[in-house]
Order: sequence, then structure tokens, then C-alpha cells
Amino acid sequence: MSQTITAPAPVTAGNRTLRWTRRNAAVVLIYGITATLVIVASIMSPTFRDVANITDVLRQSIVLGLVTIGQLFVILAGGIDMSAGMAARVIGLGVAVALTSTMLPPILVIVLGLVAGALIGLLNGLLVARFGAQPFIVTLGTMGVLYGLALAISDGPTGMIPRSVVAIYEMKIGPLPASVVVMALLWLATWWVLRSSRFGRATYAVGGSPSVSRLAGLNVNRVLIVTYMISGLCAAAAGIFLLARSGVGNPNMALGLEFQSIVAAAIGGVSLYGGRGSLVGALGAVLLISVISNLFDLFQISAYFQDLTLGVIVVLAVAIYRADKNK
Repeated sequence: MSQTITAPAPVTAGNRTLRWTRRNAAVVLIYGITATLVIVASIMSPTFRDVANITDVLRQSIVLGLVTIGQLFVILAGGIDMSAGMAARVIGLGVAVALTSTMLPPILVIVLGLVAGALIGLLNGLLVARFGAQPFIVTLGTMGVLYGLALAISDGPTGMIPRSVVAIYEMKIGPLPASVVVMALLWLATWWVLRSSRFGRATYAVGGSPSVSRLAGLNVNRVLIVTYMISGLCAAAAGIFLLARSGVGNPNMALGLEFQSIVAAAIGGVSLYGGRGSLVGALGAVLLISVISNLFDLFQISAYFQDLTLGVIVVLAVAIYRADKNK
């Protein structure tokens, strides 16, 4: 009895495009929503499409972008950092106080602030990697400690920030703010690290399966510790940038930033279970959240509705991912 063998369907440009679209559905969706929202907002509000406002949106996205980059590394490695926003607040307040009450050069104070952020990440990483503690519990505990520390530093606006620090926010490279250009370069560097470096590949591998990664000879503990240090460093940079933007240490700065960074990762197609995700999608989510925040401000809509919107979005993102994973 002869057996009929069916030849595989030829691979066409249309098939390749369809497969690429399915594989990157989250990225396509997030940029489609962002583009649609920008077009509709530009039609409805002349203020929104003003060049100055667009520049402000890009500047405002920097803080969330920094924390999201750090959060991205942690989540891809299978963890989560609930302390990122509070770390940004503590570092911002600490730098503000140091700039006001010491004679140290501003650049040294900023470097020490960045080091302090990396040390916070190191502590989280050691507790997760060496002691096997749950990342959510560890970083939530760190968040509580940092909250108390922030209150101990100051319960009100503090510090007279030197003009040289405020100038960080106002610097320009041609027509563009220097901070936006630097942030774009940082996103490109992060993309290269995750895509092409040994550490980036190890981060995905550890998030996918720590046990298999150990069998493959990867130093899982080191990868976890470094990802949390990156998160702490990015959070510190965000806190310092917030300080440069406001010109004063604010005990309410970086409020909800850890939640927004997790939302950005989730709706950008990054698996909250680790090992899978796109930096490009996370960038699109950062831009989307920044545009939504700007529109809420322009139309004078309460920030409570923004938190509600982000909460609904992240629940839907997790539900959609689980449904896709179970297929």
C-alpha cells in the first residue's frame, strides 16, 4: 500500500510576514495603539502636538524608561523588583541632602548616589540568589525599609540643588534635549547587551530555566545578582534625574514607579515568568504610558484613573500571556 507524502508548503514572503507578526504580536499591538493614540490626541488637542509638549513627553519618559530597563533585566532573569521606585526616591533625597549639607563636588555626590543604588540591588540579588528567597517578598521588604529611610531623611521638600545639577535636565544637543539623546543611546546599548552579549543570552537562559542553566555551566547566582544591581543602578539614575528636573528633594518623588515599570514590561510583551520578552516592546510601552500620562494632565483627568487604567492593562496582559502559553 503506497503512502502519500505531502510536500511542505512553500515559504513565501507572505508566510514569513504572518509568522513574524504572530511572533511579535505584542510589539505590533503596542506600537499600533501608541500611534493611534498620538494621532487622535493630535487632532483633538493642538496643545498635544505642540513641539514643546512632545519634547516634554520624551523627557517625562526618561524616568520610567530608566527603571523599566532595570526591571526588564530582573524580570527576564525570572525575578521582580518591587523596591525600584523607593530606591529612586531614597537616592534622590540622599543626593539632595548631600548636595546641600556637604562640600563634596556635585559629580562625586552623583557617582556615590549611583553606587548606593547598585548596592541596594546587590543586597536584593544576594538575598534572592544565595539564600533562595522569593524575589517578590525580598524586594517588597527592601521597599519597606527604604520607605522608612526616606521618611528618616526628610518628610518634606528638602535641599537647594546647585544650578550645575539642574542643568542636566536643561542641556541640549542641537534641537533635542541631551537627556533624550543619552536615553536613546542607553536603549540601544541595552538592546545590544540582551541580543548579542554572553550576559544577555545568559539572562534569558536563567529566566527560562535556572536548573537547565546550571547544567549548562552558567553561573546562575552571578547572573541574578548582576541583574538586580543593574536595576538598582537604573533606579538611582532615575532618582537623580527626577531631582535635576524638580530642583528639590521631594519625599513623594518616584511614587508608583515600580508598578509602572512592571506594567511597561508586561504590556510590552515581556513574560512575567522570565526568559521571554522584547526590549523593543518595553520601549513602546514606556512611550504609551508617557503619552497616556501627558493626556491625563492635558485633559485634567485624575491620576487615580491612570492607576486604574494601568492596573486593568497589566491584568489583561498577564491573562493573555497565560492563555497563549497554554495553547
